[in-house]
Amino acid sequence: MKRFFLVLFFLILSIGIFMGILEYSKEQKSIEGATVEKIRTVRVYTDFPIDVLSRVGEKFREETGISVEFVSVDDKSLFGRNDNDGSVPDLYITSLENLDYLKRNKNLAIYSSPVTDVTLNLFKDQDCYWYGVWIDPFVFVANKDFIQKYPLYSYNWTSVLTNNTFDISLTDFFSSDMSGDLLMMLIEHFGQKEAFSLLNMSKAHIVQYGRYLSTPSRLVGMGKCDIGISNYNEAIRTQREKIPVTIFYPTDGTGWYLYGVGLSRESKDSDDAKKFIDWLCEPKKYKKIMEDNNYHYIYLNDEDAKPDKNGTELTYWDLQKKYSDEGKKEILDYWMENIRFGRK
Repeated sequence: MKRFFLVLFFLILSIGIFMGILEYSKEQKSIEGATVEKIRTVRVYTDFPIDVLSRVGEKFREETGISVEFVSVDDKSLFGRNDNDGSVPDLYITSLENLDYLKRNKNLAIYSSPVTDVTLNLFKDQDCYWYGVWIDPFVFVANKDFIQKYPLYSYNWTSVLTNNTFDISLTDFFSSDMSGDLLMMLIEHFGQKEAFSLLNMSKAHIVQYGRYLSTPSRLVGMGKCDIGISNYNEAIRTQREKIPVTIFYPTDGTGWYLYGVGLSRESKDSDDAKKFIDWLCEPKKYKKIMEDNNYHYIYLNDEDAKPDKNGTELTYWDLQKKYSDEGKKEILDYWMENIRFGRK
């Protein structure tokens, strides 16, 4: 009898130990699953400043539980690389020019959703390989003296470039990719002959070609010229520094620089990457973070867009922006030799 109870005791003990091990195993799997959930990460290659993107990514993580790792890439030829540890990008955030480069080199994958579909056709790839998210348009900046003297002035490209009764400033087209892009957009919109004619006439009242994108708006604020041709981001930064300038949108439309996002063909977490694309296409979720960090753009799908002081809505030139490196160099060289320094 004692032997029976002893066997029964060890049997119950064995069952208890087994159930304990089984429960422990379940708990460990649950913990491991939670750990895996916590480290869901979207890896982004970008040439955009990572300081502000990291804050945007943190907001996305707070809302979704998905982390975003940003990898800084300086040259477009490196966008197609894989890191030495075998890591590959899930997304790219960069300029339209680089997104087209990535598409041509088959680094992007097609993606479309109800959120991305409402992006204006002008600012997205027609084959759904990339989508624009931030526009940096070119605008006119005027000082208060000019505004008081010419309260009804119509701010359009032809008048600003050719009216010699006031002084203007614009950036040297060789100073940055964005400045060079402005020259190419003028050529595409007006035609080469007309654009060069306008720029040649502008020489008579350009007080300075700026070395930096911020120079024209600053010169206006300092009273060194009447109107500056500036990108929107730098114009807003000038205002935030309490420099007295007013932004006017060109009445005949304007050129634009575009930042966008594309899904990597090699993405290992494409579902999470797609969620981040959709999230970026809804600027109300992170617009304030960008502005608080002094990055100012016109956001696609933004319901808060407003006209300028004169009531002019911001309109954009219908541009293809298919500029080859060789063609761009040829145009820049011609401008430098024939207009900027007038050697011929």
